[in-house]
Amino acid sequence: MHYLTSPVCVKGENGRVTGFECIKTELGVPDASGRRRPIPIEGTEFVIECDAIIPAIGQRPDMEWATDQNGLEITRWGTLKVNAQTMQAGIPYIFAAGDIVTGPATVIEAVGAGHKVVEAMDRYLREEDLSAYAEELKAEEPPGRDWDEIPHDLPRAQRVHAHLSEPMKRLATFDEVDLGFPQEEARQEALRCLNCGVCSECMECVRVCEAKAIDHTAKPEIQEIQVGSIIVATGYELMDPTPMKQFGYGKYPNVFTSLEFERLNNATGPTDGKILMRDEKGEFTTPPGSVGIVHCVGSRDDNYHEYCSRVCCMYALKYGHILKDKVGHHVKVYDYYIDMRCFGKGYEEFYRRCQEEGITFIRGKPAEVNDQAINPQEEGKLIVIGEDTLLGQMYRTPVDMVVLCAAMQAQADAIDVGRIFGMSQGADGFFLEEHPKLGPLNTATDGVFLAGACQAPRDIPDTVAQASGAAAKALALATRGHVDVSPTVSWIDPDVCAGCQTCIELCPYTAIEFDERRKVSVVNEALCKGCGSCAGFCPSGAAQVKHFNERQVFAELDGVMDALAEIGI
Repeated sequence: MHYLTSPVCVKGENGRVTGFECIKTELGVPDASGRRRPIPIEGTEFVIECDAIIPAIGQRPDMEWATDQNGLEITRWGTLKVNAQTMQAGIPYIFAAGDIVTGPATVIEAVGAGHKVVEAMDRYLREEDLSAYAEELKAEEPPGRDWDEIPHDLPRAQRVHAHLSEPMKRLATFDEVDLGFPQEEARQEALRCLNCGVCSECMECVRVCEAKAIDHTAKPEIQEIQVGSIIVATGYELMDPTPMKQFGYGKYPNVFTSLEFERLNNATGPTDGKILMRDEKGEFTTPPGSVGIVHCVGSRDDNYHEYCSRVCCMYALKYGHILKDKVGHHVKVYDYYIDMRCFGKGYEEFYRRCQEEGITFIRGKPAEVNDQAINPQEEGKLIVIGEDTLLGQMYRTPVDMVVLCAAMQAQADAIDVGRIFGMSQGADGFFLEEHPKLGPLNTATDGVFLAGACQAPRDIPDTVAQASGAAAKALALATRGHVDVSPTVSWIDPDVCAGCQTCIELCPYTAIEFDERRKVSVVNEALCKGCGSCAGFCPSGAAQVKHFNERQVFAELDGVMDALAEIGI
């Protein structure tokens, strides 16, 4: 990098570039605009030897065409002057956006201006009042802040320097030169941001909060709390139906998941509880005239989850009832199901009520949702295509909105949570109970209980009942004041242990720790379940299960063999 340097000429021989001549400059006295122009320093010429030169000169708009247009105004920067809100120039039918208005800027700014100018042009062509539209946009702009209102006592932080690859390595590859920041340095660099566009520490929220619940000085801290029991109720995740391309989720704006529809129906949602469709811009506009509700999206499916999500049938019925109640009895609701599983108290009666309300039930999971119309009645609609297995015929239903009843699945971090609390997972990813009938709330770790959909898909009444049972289990331990521990736990002989720590990685209950002072592994008998994993894999033979060590087992075998010998077997 050569700073304060100006180009002079290109050197060459026999039609080929040999060098690039430059001259050093210094900054002169500021002119009327306050800019200090570079002044060449005599005798400082030098040549950079090179084989090729890449010109990287700036650009500016050619505005000669505008000088003859009465009404167009050119700024002193050589750009076109327009209305900041509508991008309309002095001549009403001329609009402008991008570098011709802002001068040199980024692609993102140009794209944003393009969206803005298209909206204004559309309104102009529809003969709307652009001055009123400009005032409307101006009112929506966030208010500016005076410099005196911004706190200036913020601590300064040193900038983190970027990590670059070695120069010689760059010659042979097209890999990125800037290697980015390691995690800690990235966090350090992020702390330098003042978040001016989000929170500028004006403390207005602290002033108006009557509960005094906001503390800008609070810092994250890790707390260690002594407890006698733990109830794990980490819940579930709704499966993302995006990979199931046949249903059009993510492709068509009016294909929603069950939770998205629940949010749409909520009074605090984006539409204040009104059930509306999205237009092409993604804005909620008009209520639907017809809705398709698809059951078992991702559940009871060999390609995704083989199990039934259990709650889908009933909330699908609820959605149909809500549509009839909120949108109107005229709305057509199509319920596509495999089997209707109304298993709870009063559920079958609710199913019959939905039938009486005029909901159309079609037994047959749709094969595809698309927007390919084949007749005028299907124009602008989503087409639900499949087979009605009850009637034995194909169906093709045009609807305005589709709701996908996606599968309930285990949390993505369930394996990490299970490792912390010593819980196992089933093939479906949910946590396993100690026994499905005799210990449905217990886990393999004493004092850790399960509640809710972290164990299996379940509805609200069952979750509440299970949570009550788990709370009773936890209280039973607290009132008793002690915990019975099985005597058949693992034991590690410190005289034999080599300190390899193999057993620590194998223990599913995290019951083994390493004693740094003695350099041996130690078993926490309160956590150990005596599964024998450590004893089976210990390379030095130091790990044993109490009352089932090798000497005792062989003594039992000798006794059995002696008894067999006495009876002649």
